[in-house]
This record gives sequence, structure tokens and C-alpha cells, in this order.
Amino acid sequence: MSVRIHPVDSLASLLELEVVKPDAFLGAGPNLGWGRIYGGQVVSQALRAAGLTVDGPHRVHSLHAYFVRAGVETEPVLYEVERVRDGRSFTTRQVVAYQAGGAILNLIASFQADEAGEEVQSRPFPAETPGPLGLESMPTDLFFDHRFVRHGNDPAPRATSWLRVTGELGDDPMVHACALAYLSDEDLLGVALLPHSLAGNWEAMMNASLDHAVWFHRPVRADQWLLFDLEGGGIAGARGHAIARVFTEDGVHVATVAQEGLGRARRA
Repeated sequence: MSVRIHPVDSLASLLELEVVKPDAFLGAGPNLGWGRIYGGQVVSQALRAAGLTVDGPHRVHSLHAYFVRAGVETEPVLYEVERVRDGRSFTTRQVVAYQAGGAILNLIASFQADEAGEEVQSRPFPAETPGPLGLESMPTDLFFDHRFVRHGNDPAPRATSWLRVTGELGDDPMVHACALAYLSDEDLLGVALLPHSLAGNWEAMMNASLDHAVWFHRPVRADQWLLFDLEGGGIAGARGHAIARVFTEDGVHVATVAQEGLGRARRA
């Protein structure tokens, strides 16, 4: 079968996967000159592949992913989906992402049918946090606007940023969930490794994301401003971890993200 790889110039086009065969999809990304693929690209495309195999009213409520090896940004990625379970309330999919060198990501996602229940928000919006307007946009080659509020060890490793996807996304809730997954890989590893003695000296430190999780608490639009409030949890065994809580501008807690990453001195 001949498969066309389209140009990727927006997040919407990055999430347009080509069907290779039933439950198998091909994705591509921009060549940013990084060598390695941005982790958020692979997570968001794997989630998109999973969602394309889910029928009915089920919405994604969580994903858990392991980065098996670094991906190559100049190669397409093959996503193979396993339909683990189709249930009345919950549906489960497992996705393995492959490049020529083998598997690069293993992701499992769970989808839930809409269900009425109690609504409780225990985590408040961070106090004294300015809105995104008036803050400086950080330079980036990725498909989002990123504006730092705070960043550093004060006294614990912490960062707070506003992010939103640039470009049109449409109204499909699944696309917006995938877009949030794309955003969710930003900053976490850096915050996790802030207490490391080599923090900031990336030429001396080898670092890599190891695993990644997202819990989608409520529907979200990723083309509107979202506050990512990140907190590092310490380092042990050359691994650091961080948690991000994601809020809308009006203070609704829409998602929680967690990541563990490797940080060690480069070997001579």
C-alpha cells in the first residue's frame, strides 16, 4: 500500500495520521534540527491513534506511556493499536510506536463513557498568578505559545507557565485532548532535574524522559490559555520526577500530568 506523508506545519496537521492498515497509522513531524523527536509529539500521536479506534461516546480520561528509546525526527512513526477491551463504561487501548530501529514508545489509554457524578475540585488555582497577557512569549519551534510566570528552586523546584496551541484545532474534543498531551511534555523534565548539581549544564548532563502520565479530569480546549503549575519531587537513582496541575484561565483544574526522567553526568 502506498502511504502519503503530508507536510507538518501545524499541530492540526501533526495529528492527521495516515491509515496504513486496520488499527495501524503513520505519523510525521517537523524537522526541527534537534535530532530527537519531541516527546509530546509521539505521546499525542499515539493517543490520536488510540482514539481513532474507539467508537461511541467514550472520552479519554488517562494515559500512561513509557519512552523506550529516543525517536528520530526525520523518520515517520508507525503506531500499532491493540484493542485491549471494549466495555460499556470503559474502553482500553494499547499503542506501540515504531521506527526503523524498533519500538520507541509504549502507551496505554483508557476511555470512559460520559457519566454523571459529584464534582469536587480540591486543588485551588495558584494564588497571585498573573494572567498570560503582558508576559513575554518564550522562543520555541513547537506549535504553542509559552509564557513563563516563575521558574526556579524557591525553595523547592517549581515552574508556572501559561501555554496554548497556536493555529486552528477545530472543535473535536479528542483532538483537544491530544493537543493537551502534546503540551504536557513541556518543562517537566527540566523541573524534575532542577535540584541536580548539573542543572542548566546540559552539555555535561545526559537527560531523557522515561515515563509520562496524563489524567484528563474535565473537557479542555488546548487553543485557549492553560496554566501549568509544576513541582519537582526530588531525585533518586539518577531519576527525577515532577507533577504538573493544569488549570483554565477561570481556575478550573482540567488535568494532572506526571513524568519521571533520567539525569546523570555524561560519561567520558
